[in-house]
Amino acid sequence: MKIKDFLAHNKKIIDSALEELLPVKAEPELITEAMRYSIFAGGKRLRPILVLSTYRATGGKKIDQILPAACAVEMIHTYSLIHDDLPAMDNDDFRRGKPSCHKQFGEAIAILAGDALFAKSFEVLQKTKVSAEIILRVNKMLSSTVGVDGIIGGQVMDITSSSDKKDRKLLKYIHTHKTGKFISGCMVIGATLANAYKNEIAALKRAGDMLGLAFQIVDDILDIKSTKKTLGKSVHKDTDKKKLTYPVVYGLEESIKKSTQLLEKTIAVFNEELRFRDTTELENIAEFIVNRIY
Repeated sequence: MKIKDFLAHNKKIIDSALEELLPVKAEPELITEAMRYSIFAGGKRLRPILVLSTYRATGGKKIDQILPAACAVEMIHTYSLIHDDLPAMDNDDFRRGKPSCHKQFGEAIAILAGDALFAKSFEVLQKTKVSAEIILRVNKMLSSTVGVDGIIGGQVMDITSSSDKKDRKLLKYIHTHKTGKFISGCMVIGATLANAYKNEIAALKRAGDMLGLAFQIVDDILDIKSTKKTLGKSVHKDTDKKKLTYPVVYGLEESIKKSTQLLEKTIAVFNEELRFRDTTELENIAEFIVNRIY
């Protein structure tokens, strides 16, 4: 199956589960509408698909039973996007080609919609049909990837830094935390749900860390080389806001080279340390992430 068909097929599975987990008529209607507006605004569902694919790669067979965990991941991702678009953060009027949540519903409702999705994600996670011990491990991983040691920590440093100071160490911290740890976390969660071996989970974390960094480097590149129509949001904002990015610090060509090298190292981990598993899906997703249209 071609990667775009594969992603579309899995997106339908996840969207169907999200429809059940976020009912239309839940009260209060306004906040439910705002939550569903952002959840179903588009997007490829890469993070929950990573959960499903890693689960399958490490021996998981019962996709229906772990869909709530994948949906919880997507809810957290969407919460982070809603808040990221707010005027106090990145101040973006568009997301996935549509008005951002705060442009559609106002800032107060957008903040609450993000908060509600964050809270809902952990409620939904409990619906995953695995042992309580595994749920606890997944809960700990998910909390870590989105907290001070993950998305929030990375975002704090992102909004307080500037391209005036080309600090390479800080740049890597920002990218590995605000994006990388969540990508890595999705892969670890998938393997944990499949009750994979410890050495496999460790290998997937290393691969996920590299893939997550590559993901954000490519995002930096797309902000320069893509268009609003293709990207679904404003472009050239990193330069305008003097963001600390890989192209600013390393240059465009070197950034492209770094993302390619990280992809190669990621696939090497799959081939060498998970050679007894079928990692074809993960390899295809990794290649898609890095080779997105510039």
